[in-house]
Amino acid sequence: MKKLFIASVVGHIAPGVIKSLAEVTRRFDGEWVTSKVIKLDGHFCAMMKVAIKPEAEDELKSCLVSEFDGLHFIFEQVLVNSDSVSSSLHLSVDCGDRSGLTRDIVNILTNLDLVIEHMEFNRVHVSTIGQTVFSSRLNLAVPEGVSTESIIELLEGVTDDARVKVI
Repeated sequence: MKKLFIASVVGHIAPGVIKSLAEVTRRFDGEWVTSKVIKLDGHFCAMMKVAIKPEAEDELKSCLVSEFDGLHFIFEQVLVNSDSVSSSLHLSVDCGDRSGLTRDIVNILTNLDLVIEHMEFNRVHVSTIGQTVFSSRLNLAVPEGVSTESIIELLEGVTDDARVKVI
């Protein structure tokens, strides 16, 4: 039976680095069950859920750290608590930007006990309207008893012009 852990890695973008990380994992008969990679301003951050034989886990972790000394690794055990999650919800939120907007959105989601599986926020200045607009994409794990309508209503209340859509 294979063991699961999460590997997070941060560093400068280099050609083939993700492929090399995957090859090292395969050398130890491990596999990435799922992964996410984000690139930003010459850096990347990757998270991988790794499945591996328990006896090979420590050796793989040591090898990753030693072979990729320019990268920063964090390893965590997988937390499985999906009993109370009934559904996934994918939303977009668009509105005029203001100070504290991201904090207010995160507070709403946290107060509803939603699990934020993916969150992406972007701010863009639109010269034709002379304003900065805020756009976000959210993937949420929603516990039983919390309605999509109530989530949308609370998020739309964060500003006067907020538009929330299920995507």
